[in-house]
Amino acid sequence: MNVLITGAAGVLGKAVTGLLADEPGIQLRLTDVVDFHSPHEVVRADLANPEDVDGLCDDIDEVLHIASIHPWKEYTPAQYIDCNIKGTFNLLEAAAQGPVKRVIYTSSIAAMGMAPKADCPPPWDEAKPCTPYGHLYCVTKHVGEQCCHLFHQKGAFSYVFLRPGTFIPRADDDPSFGLGLLSSWVHASDVAQAHLLAFRSDVENEAFVITAKVPFTQADSVQLLSDAPTLILRHFPRAAKLKAKGIELPATLPRCYDVGKAERLLGYSPRVTFGTWLDSFLDGQV
Repeated sequence: MNVLITGAAGVLGKAVTGLLADEPGIQLRLTDVVDFHSPHEVVRADLANPEDVDGLCDDIDEVLHIASIHPWKEYTPAQYIDCNIKGTFNLLEAAAQGPVKRVIYTSSIAAMGMAPKADCPPPWDEAKPCTPYGHLYCVTKHVGEQCCHLFHQKGAFSYVFLRPGTFIPRADDDPSFGLGLLSSWVHASDVAQAHLLAFRSDVENEAFVITAKVPFTQADSVQLLSDAPTLILRHFPRAAKLKAKGIELPATLPRCYDVGKAERLLGYSPRVTFGTWLDSFLDGQV
């Protein structure tokens, strides 16, 4: 099978490439807007430029479209439009003209929207209506998903949307990372593993939330929005020791996510959760 990975020079792209390189019978074609070295075929391309995309999907069976810019850094609105919308559309158009059978699109939980809504209490899953406002990035990810829908409706490839949470590189002993695992954060290695699981699966035309697993349910929604520390301590008693280290538990958790669908259909099982981080942090293992 011939596979194209976009954004292959980035943090996630490199990790996914490393995982897929070990899969039997896979030939990789890698692309990014910057030069980089790899033992695999490399094509430097600016996806926002149709001429660069021409031929990129020739002989490709499956695409993992990871290339994107994120609010981790400062970007102009034009850069968001060029990379996340124009680049995605150009790539999908090329995929539709070639033999591509499926596109695994790295979307984001941002495509669902970030703002809490009274009629949609946490934890959120894929059933949450997409209301992408608050940042242009949210809109671009939602548009990317809609572009995949459009080409599929026209009889082209099937798709899988992976909606990872925040995986900005942070030290594992950073308390903000650990506490973030209760909400929207996820370890980059778990995001990469989710891509491998999606690739290995025969799932089509589905979206998946990819964050760290939390034990909260809809029955906890009121407490998540009013008294999160009590709820956290109920599930993680050792978290009481964080206060002695000057680390306060979040007063509320207006955004947290349910990864049950990814567990059921992909076999997703995040290696890093708040529970595993807490034990490692308190035991001095990170």
